[in-house]
Amino acid sequence: MEMLDIDNREEERHDSRLGTKEYWESHYSNELSNFDENGDEGEVWSAENRMIRFVSDKVSKNAKILDLGTGNGSVLRRLCQKGYYNLTGVDYCKEAIELAQRAAEAEEDDNSPKIKFQVADLIADKTDPELCGKFQVILDKGTWDAISLAGDREARLKNYRRSIMDFFELNEEKSSQMSRYFIIFSCNYTKDELCDLFEGDDLKYEYEIPATNALVFGGKKGVTSTGIVFCKE
Repeated sequence: MEMLDIDNREEERHDSRLGTKEYWESHYSNELSNFDENGDEGEVWSAENRMIRFVSDKVSKNAKILDLGTGNGSVLRRLCQKGYYNLTGVDYCKEAIELAQRAAEAEEDDNSPKIKFQVADLIADKTDPELCGKFQVILDKGTWDAISLAGDREARLKNYRRSIMDFFELNEEKSSQMSRYFIIFSCNYTKDELCDLFEGDDLKYEYEIPATNALVFGGKKGVTSTGIVFCKE
């Protein structure tokens, strides 16, 4: 009985409005209104620079890239500017997808590749078949952070991780194909915690993307986000 109470308290610790679809629908509805009124694309997370830098250094321009919880699509728009052209962003909020599409269209010219955006629920019981087996690089910039802020975290993790593995393109000839990466940035989880959550026989830790700046508090250094690269086996 005592163990059950501990488990319940642990579940409650993760339960937050930030883990609800209703919160993000309201958030992106406001962001969409702001964009329509004054062209403001909304928040851009500082860790994006580290993610963009890694992809630019390690990933071929023709890689098929999927951005999970794309929000306003900032990462994909920046990758597009760097010459990447097989880009897809998904979010379970249609308001976020509409914002991403409008922001991308505002930056396009006649020669710009089109970024594909679509609504998809990453924690549904079944992966969207339209997205299965198509991608070589999968990005998460705080999406798992938000998804995990709910009492049913373990069930969400199971479905989220299954979706990630379903999204990966089949790697039938390893010697002739590029590496498959899952790149995740988190403000809430350490390297060891992310490895415990995502590493397995099918997904192996590759390395940590170092922070360029560190915070100092109480004489100790820390970082605002953890960036981890996993490689699909």
